[in-house]
Amino acid sequence: MSKVCSFTGHRPNKFNFKYNEENIDCIKLKAKLIEQIEKLYFNGVNIFLTGCAMGVDMWCGEIVMDLIKKYNDIQLYCVLAFSGQDEKWNLNYKQRYKRLINSSTKTILVQEKYSEDCYFKRNKYLVDKSNIIFGVYDTNSKKSGTKNTLNYAINQNKEILVLDINNFEIYKNLKIFL
Repeated sequence: MSKVCSFTGHRPNKFNFKYNEENIDCIKLKAKLIEQIEKLYFNGVNIFLTGCAMGVDMWCGEIVMDLIKKYNDIQLYCVLAFSGQDEKWNLNYKQRYKRLINSSTKTILVQEKYSEDCYFKRNKYLVDKSNIIFGVYDTNSKKSGTKNTLNYAINQNKEILVLDINNFEIYKNLKIFL
């Protein structure tokens, strides 16, 4: 039986490099993401779910897109909070978003129109449909959607991996920071 992993993580503005993906810290982060996602694959995960938000969701989705070329049994599901989630994004991110959706195995639309709780509903869907949650998280963060998602995953007794953006360490089933 296939194992399913969902991604959760911060938007670019939460990182010290912001939107500069050429920054050495972003390059190191993406290298760690590649390493961990490939490790998940070798441990039986072959279905990956991304919420397609800017930042971690998109980066992880793009990494999975690349791995699909290498391992043809990987599937990528794009789980969208609402139709037009990319409406206010710049052209570069809109193009990446469309490429992600067009390359995915399946696209799931949680709801048609924006609402205050649409991202919560999307995150709940991601957790509920997964065996493993891979979070990229600032363990010093007091409040964030990523923290809420990880807390929900803990309450659902999901297996959790957290990549701490402060030291690039991977923690398993972390409850201490949440």
